[in-house]
Amino acid sequence: MNDPQWDILVSIIRGAELRTLPTGFIIDSPWLPKWAGYTILDYFTDERIFLDANLKAVRAFPQAIFLPGFWSEYGMCTEPSAFGAVSIWEEDQFPFAKKTLRSATEVEHLEKPNPRKEGLLPFVIKRLKHLQPEIENVGHKIRFAVARGPLNIASFLMGATEFLMALKTYPELMQRL
Repeated sequence: MNDPQWDILVSIIRGAELRTLPTGFIIDSPWLPKWAGYTILDYFTDERIFLDANLKAVRAFPQAIFLPGFWSEYGMCTEPSAFGAVSIWEEDQFPFAKKTLRSATEVEHLEKPNPRKEGLLPFVIKRLKHLQPEIENVGHKIRFAVARGPLNIASFLMGATEFLMALKTYPELMQRL
């Protein structure tokens, strides 16, 4: 996101009325690699391809605000991986995190991960650090990070159905989760 786009976003958040409505899109790995001509796995494993795909989008749609812009993540595997979830990778399919919790009571043994050392999180952080100079050289900045919230992460660790059922049957444990 460049400075003018950031200013527009901040104005919107502050409640300003704009003469021209801006266009914004979530820009992430489900559609970006294929649109840019790469496989999903290449997009996740090659910093150059990741950067090229993102630059292609910002150049093709210079007026669009991409949120968050240069979204460095590994699909829905990023946060669950820090809790020990195994990631399933295909060449041209979105990666998937296997469930790690077989029952609600296993939450008692779950440890809070260190995002600088566990799972795929260090790779996300390093990718952005490695590419930050090039991102800034084209007039964009890393404005904020992408992280999924506790409900999303819990549904991947347990499975959506299991998590929703456990919300009712084990509310205290699910609050901890």
